[in-house]
Amino acid sequence: MDIQKTNGYEEDGYYRVEFTYGVALKDASQLKTMKATWQQEQERSAQAKTAYAERDQKVSALRKQIEALEEESTPRYEQFDDGQLHHSQGISATRVLTPQEQYSAALDAWRRNPPEPLRQKQEELKAYEQAFRDQWGNNSYQFLGQVGAAVSKFYRQGCSGASYKFTEGMLQGQAQAADQSNDPGHWFEARDIQMKGSVAMRKTENGWRALSDR
Repeated sequence: MDIQKTNGYEEDGYYRVEFTYGVALKDASQLKTMKATWQQEQERSAQAKTAYAERDQKVSALRKQIEALEEESTPRYEQFDDGQLHHSQGISATRVLTPQEQYSAALDAWRRNPPEPLRQKQEELKAYEQAFRDQWGNNSYQFLGQVGAAVSKFYRQGCSGASYKFTEGMLQGQAQAADQSNDPGHWFEARDIQMKGSVAMRKTENGWRALSDR
């Protein structure tokens, strides 16, 4: 846009034309959409940070309750002595179980069938952690933490390789503003840039023809 001739002069038998022009996005609406997504990601990230802090407190409290119930109900070795008889199934003979055998059998039974208050608290912890993972365990962000790279990719996808210098120039302002203010939101601003160019021309039977440009 705004192409203006600024100079023209003879050069090595040709005519050199110097000019200025502006470069702007045809449609900046996609940048607005991208910014809205980025803002939503920021909000989601802040909510997740709060939720994870609350989760840590909740899980810590439940685990302490579980540990207390385990301490209260777990069989102890000193509870057993040498006086318990073991009746072998199908065999009339009996023998005395050692304290270690009694303790191991009681511990296995406790693990297979924990006391109801303990089992309920364990199930509560398991259900809470699963619900938390379902809500917060799959956070994926398109722009958060990589705004510059995402916006640069957007510009370059919309331009041909020959216009790389244009996209670089358009992104310099956003990068500088974002760095100086520590606000990535500047990347989503649609900026115009002013460019300079020149072209060597020669006169032919079909009129003036450009030879090169820079």
